[in-house]
Amino acid sequence: MGNKSERYRAFLAAHPPKTRADLSYWDLGSGPAILFLHGMAGGGDIWFQQLLAFKDRYRVIAPSYRAREGLEGLTGGVLGLLDAMSVGEFFVVGSSLGGYAAQYLLKIAPERVRGALLFHTFPPDPAFAARVKKALRLARILPWPLLRAFLIRHTRRVVVPAGDHDPFLEAYLVASYRRLDKAEFLGRGRAVATLFSPPRPRVPLGIVEAKNDPLLPPEVRENLKKTYPTAWIETLDGGGHFSYVNRPEAANRAIRRLVGP
Repeated sequence: MGNKSERYRAFLAAHPPKTRADLSYWDLGSGPAILFLHGMAGGGDIWFQQLLAFKDRYRVIAPSYRAREGLEGLTGGVLGLLDAMSVGEFFVVGSSLGGYAAQYLLKIAPERVRGALLFHTFPPDPAFAARVKKALRLARILPWPLLRAFLIRHTRRVVVPAGDHDPFLEAYLVASYRRLDKAEFLGRGRAVATLFSPPRPRVPLGIVEAKNDPLLPPEVRENLKKTYPTAWIETLDGGGHFSYVNRPEAANRAIRRLVGP
């Protein structure tokens, strides 16, 4: 964990988050804008390796979500932040929930999105949404300490081993769940369960998946590729659900393929 943890601490010390429109966010560099959208766990700082890698040539923006109702509220908050920052067009890079939100942005603001890269995510799908809603019904009635303990145990037993047993990934995710409250968790879950008709993007679109993703079964990953048949695909042999954390070089290569050298 040493070197990566030290780089993370140095990143936070040099680049503390900003706050605007009730959102915490990172905003580094200048040039064409790249918007980074995180998943259910963590915040904008989970992308710190990508922010550092691209800040010299791009304006890199990574918000942390607040508890909101569904995708409309989440993406409305993000677009409101970009408006307040005078950001018009942007590339969007999203993982898991963030990749789902990226698809929604392609749907509702196609004139602003220059290209999108979807890491370890899922398409709008009624069956998948139904499974999420079922899990949320159980989550609502469970005490938050019990639910949080389950999430941490699942992270340590399933997510981290698939993620190359990366100790930094484990430390980051466990800390993020300990900071998260139940309202935020349920708000993000409602966003995952929000259905919309898929966009028909006319901009570059890429998909990054991992064969050993423990949170997205093969049929979900195949459905995503069928939903966007013109997308280019990068399939990792390993790396799990958070490859951009534990395999940042591969993630950065995919981002360069989207935005240019």
